[in-house]
Amino acid sequence: MTEEENRVIDVFEEKLKRLIDLAKSLENQNQELLATIAAKDEEIAGLKDKLASTETDYQNLKLSKVLSVSGYDLDSTKKKVSGLVREIDHCIELLNGSL
Repeated sequence: MTEEENRVIDVFEEKLKRLIDLAKSLENQNQELLATIAAKDEEIAGLKDKLASTETDYQNLKLSKVLSVSGYDLDSTKKKVSGLVREIDHCIELLNGSL
């Protein structure tokens, strides 16, 4: 082989080695990003569960405030409870109608 052919082959080998190193680096980076995504997905799922729990707690707190009875609010509370019962009955009717 001539000197020129050897030089071209050396340049090609060097570029090929850099390309392989770059591919390995990108593969590692991709694996790290996939692991990060998986961790974030887990975190999101946990936060969604926590949000659902907090919303349930909030609804329960609101309901307990509605149902809390003081001496002066007895009639008002009875009306609120009756309204809630009517609303529940209406929901049950709607559910029975859709079945």
